[in-house]
Amino acid sequence: MKTSRVLINEKTLLEQVAVGDSNAYAQLYTFYTPLIYRFIYPFTDHSKENTEEIIQDIFLKIWMRKETLIALRSFESYLFKMAKNQLIDVRKREQCLKTITGQLSYQNEPIWSPLDNDLIYSEYLHSAKEAIGSLTPQRRKIFDMRTQQEMSIDEISASLNITKSAVKKQLYEAINSIKQHLNYHTSWPLLFLLITFFEKN
Repeated sequence: MKTSRVLINEKTLLEQVAVGDSNAYAQLYTFYTPLIYRFIYPFTDHSKENTEEIIQDIFLKIWMRKETLIALRSFESYLFKMAKNQLIDVRKREQCLKTITGQLSYQNEPIWSPLDNDLIYSEYLHSAKEAIGSLTPQRRKIFDMRTQQEMSIDEISASLNITKSAVKKQLYEAINSIKQHLNYHTSWPLLFLLITFFEKN
């Protein structure tokens, strides 16, 4: 897919992002988000929330793999390939959920009842605690510092004497692990957005 506009200094921006320049990263994000949004939106049944979630996941992955950007011939092609793969993954999860839902319906068992709210929430919290408990000690500590102690990335970096990039990488891995666990063990896949919120600086 070709864009109608050209990011003239893109090669320079990619080189800057590769070494951790957040301002250059913000320029790429600002330029390409509207383009990738228009591509993804129709495939999410025109869901603004789902489209934004997919875009956030894509750009988070791009940041975590930023060192590889300098080898790209076309960032645009790379971005749209990631979007395609992300949409495929989402579709697979939806199909899996539909299969499970169909099986439950066939058994004439209620899938959802307001009376089940407390039980489901309790099970969700239990699953979340299991997911957090399965993290490595370092990732669990960083996750706790971020979510429970409400420390910033800079504060965590200074406290543990590691780089901000290392903090973000460990936090990303922790969140991704928890998301996968909750996706597999619960029927509320959107709830892990509450966890993803803590990734924000």
